[in-house]
Amino acid sequence: MNQSHTVLIPPGAFIMGTDIESFYGTALANSAHAKLDEAPMHVRFLEAYRIAQYPVTNAEYATFVEATQHPPPAHWKNGAYAPDAANLPVVQVNWHDCNAYAQWAGKRLPTEAEWEKACRGPDGRMYPWGNAFAESPELAQILTSNLTPVGSRPATASPYGVHEAAGNVWEWTADWYQPYDDTKAAAAPKHKTLRGGSWLEVRDGTAKRYFRCANRLHAPPDYTAGNIGFRCVQPLSPEQPYAIHVPTATLTAYVKQHKRRNLTLIQKRALRNSLKDGAIAMCLIGGGTYAIIARPDWVIGGVTAGIIGLGFLFSAGVNCWRRWRAAQRITQVDSAHFLLDKHAHSG
Repeated sequence: MNQSHTVLIPPGAFIMGTDIESFYGTALANSAHAKLDEAPMHVRFLEAYRIAQYPVTNAEYATFVEATQHPPPAHWKNGAYAPDAANLPVVQVNWHDCNAYAQWAGKRLPTEAEWEKACRGPDGRMYPWGNAFAESPELAQILTSNLTPVGSRPATASPYGVHEAAGNVWEWTADWYQPYDDTKAAAAPKHKTLRGGSWLEVRDGTAKRYFRCANRLHAPPDYTAGNIGFRCVQPLSPEQPYAIHVPTATLTAYVKQHKRRNLTLIQKRALRNSLKDGAIAMCLIGGGTYAIIARPDWVIGGVTAGIIGLGFLFSAGVNCWRRWRAAQRITQVDSAHFLLDKHAHSG
């Protein structure tokens, strides 16, 4: 396999990120394994671009090293990869190494948005292949604790035909790691964002979390590891024809509907839990008060029951607040504009 194999990603909108509510997060669709830095789910538009179908291999990186005298990965013996490792993704390369390769090849590293769209497709799926971690027997091949040659995991291909987007190596992107929300952005971010997921997560038992398309990892640009590699994006010729994909308005409406559904679910759960906790609190506080007044020998038990009851009363109050907050957010959703204009034509 080589980097001449590229996939055309058509222009259009796609769903990026994941909605997560920290208290009821496991109740929301697609957010059982989500992390806070993925929020909020939003719609972005990207112009067309071509992305490598596979990560850069040892053989391809060796050509770059030979042509430029760039230092080889530290684990290569005498500056050369093992004879049987030609088609394995190159690892132990930092962000600067990958950026240098991309520039030498007349390409560049993908942005986070470009990587996620290529992996996730236009329908906002959780994994490159769908919304379930194992939808078919063929997907069992991703459950390997070893680095595998590129092209050997066809069942993990994304809707656009991008391979190795989950389960082989983490991949460097062009972007500095920072929140999607500008108001929370760091003044001077120091880490670059990584995407994908690697063989190491299978061994650690965290693949369901880290193989998700929206998952984000980050590291300093000079960091290297045996499970981090990269792929490149190739600029398009201005005259190259392509078809428009999913329109922004369609996905924006879908995201609003999805958010309303999640918030309504939170409202229902908060109301039910508030009523339940309130009832328990009244029983405990009432029983404790009775014990203190009517049965002096039960004072310690009455006080204990009252304190526990206050805890349930506080929980009921928190759930009332969460229900009110969800109602406020539904109003915001109805008037919100989810396309992030500052990224509207990145790529």
